[in-house]
Amino acid sequence: MKARILTALTAIAFIAALVFVFPTHSTTSAASANSAVPQERREQAEDLHRAENKLREARDILKAAPGEYGGHRDKAIGRIDEALAEVHEAWEHRSR
Repeated sequence: MKARILTALTAIAFIAALVFVFPTHSTTSAASANSAVPQERREQAEDLHRAENKLREARDILKAAPGEYGGHRDKAIGRIDEALAEVHEAWEHRSR
């Protein structure tokens, strides 16, 4: 009987030691790290990222399209390149 109680207490002490040495959650979790970054800046980053991806996608579609459309396709591609440059400027401005 004493051996069983001693084994149970040893097991409980071992488990307790593991919990304190290897906690199941970190005090610097991703959620708390993300909360340090203002929500507005995260949303701006997401918006800029989405805009850049959509502009690249549109440029790729236009480049793959057959025909010149009276030069308008090339003008549209040029304007998309200008818009991408503006997005890059926005990234630079955001990081200041």
